[in-house]
Amino acid sequence: MADVIRGKAFYCGDFVNTDVMSPGRFEPYDSNEQLARMALIDYESPVPFVDPATGRSPFTIIVAGEEFGCGSSRETAPLALQLAGARAVIARSFARIFFRNCVNMGCLLPIRFPHDLGAAILGHEISIDVAQREFTAGGRTHEFPDFGPLRHIIEAGGLTAYTKRRLAEAKR
Repeated sequence: MADVIRGKAFYCGDFVNTDVMSPGRFEPYDSNEQLARMALIDYESPVPFVDPATGRSPFTIIVAGEEFGCGSSRETAPLALQLAGARAVIARSFARIFFRNCVNMGCLLPIRFPHDLGAAILGHEISIDVAQREFTAGGRTHEFPDFGPLRHIIEAGGLTAYTKRRLAEAKR
């Protein structure tokens, strides 16, 4: 995980479910490019998350409300967001399985933070300093909680990379 993540913010409200993030009607996905193009395609916003002309998102950071990632345990949901260009999600809360999929797959940094950021954050720059555990949005800097033992999995880039590292260390 990069020490600093910077980019434009995309805003999602409360209870955005995984079927909106990667709709099942498009499965099976033929490629990562197709999965990226479908990311948040069903989310109603003044601006689409993915630019239809490029198939990529101009948004690096998603700011969301309550229970982001609720619904199914669809692993393609965090992967679709990452393949489109997202690197982090700052949400008031996450659905438990979605949060763990982000951590275990190493595809998105899921930051739980009881923010008061609203739809006006759309398109604004956000900077996340992972090492300092703080992000700057709307001209204010906020400190977010430590990830605890999950920090090691996040730093390794996901559960598979973490496990491989641990096994290699154990062989020494």
